[in-house]
Amino acid sequence: MTTKDWNISKLQVLRQCHRKFYFAYETAMHTFTNPYRRKAYELLKMKTLKMWQGSIIDWMITKEILPAYVDRKIPDYEVIAKRGVDLAKRQFEFSKNRFYHANNISRLEVGADWAILDIHESLTPFQEIELIEIYATIEKVLIDFPTYESPVFGKSMEQYLLSARFLRPDAKQMKYEYGGVKVQPQIDLISYMGKSMHVIDWKVSERDDADYSRQLLLAGIVALGFSRQKYRQEKWLPLPTLKDVRLFEFNLLSGKHKEHVFNKDAVANALDTVYLLSDDQEELSQSKSWENLDINEYERTNKVSTCAVCNFKNLCKHVILNGLNYDEAKYLKLVQNQKLENFAV
Repeated sequence: MTTKDWNISKLQVLRQCHRKFYFAYETAMHTFTNPYRRKAYELLKMKTLKMWQGSIIDWMITKEILPAYVDRKIPDYEVIAKRGVDLAKRQFEFSKNRFYHANNISRLEVGADWAILDIHESLTPFQEIELIEIYATIEKVLIDFPTYESPVFGKSMEQYLLSARFLRPDAKQMKYEYGGVKVQPQIDLISYMGKSMHVIDWKVSERDDADYSRQLLLAGIVALGFSRQKYRQEKWLPLPTLKDVRLFEFNLLSGKHKEHVFNKDAVANALDTVYLLSDDQEELSQSKSWENLDINEYERTNKVSTCAVCNFKNLCKHVILNGLNYDEAKYLKLVQNQKLENFAV
């Protein structure tokens, strides 16, 4: 039986709009050989200012703060906060100059400075004060991080991280197979406290999102499976169970956290949802090559609110108006006209 790949991002997009799924996961391609597919890739990677703010905070925690605690060292938060703001400024300039659209600039060579912001790619209106506030927020969150309340009562985040038996940040290589579907969610941090483990998801947006719960459930399933496999290899007993896993969602903007339920029913519901939606994906693409896919088979949502915040709304509108074909010059003209309409409102 062929194993199908799945992740929480695909699940979210498929539930929102099949046409969006077509652009994001069937069409998007990072190479420049096909302008249509490259544009879909750029729009897939494009961030709003708030998303970008969160990605900088997440990057600094994952790449600079947590590795220090893994080595039992205390980070210099003032220095890290400054580096976080500097990184944001470099990314802003990269996006502003549209270097992401230059085929002679490799994303691999650019590294962490690579970014696409909607204010530059889709010409989304913004004010300079928003940028100033974002830099200030990045600095404040990174400086305040060690003082946040941790999952262990009475311990600050710094005390908590130092007391962990082992920390596994950015555990992206872990996976779990269920019914022929490979689940490989983004896991921000697993903190091991003896046999028990805390699976942590950093939340870097101000909105409430029910899919945080599903993402955490899948992360917990994968973490438990990985731990049980390790115990078997080492012949350790007793094996970890559901009761040894706790799930925490941390809002890095507020410094607050909440725990999610992790039990037999929650796990079964999460896995069933992934399996059922994987069938929807298979029914749509049927493992066809991109050239043989029909965009008309990917229905658009009828929810105006979903379209309004979709990264692909201009591309979607363009291909409809252009007989389901992509024309770079006409697309750019549509984006410019959209900008004028925004200013006229």
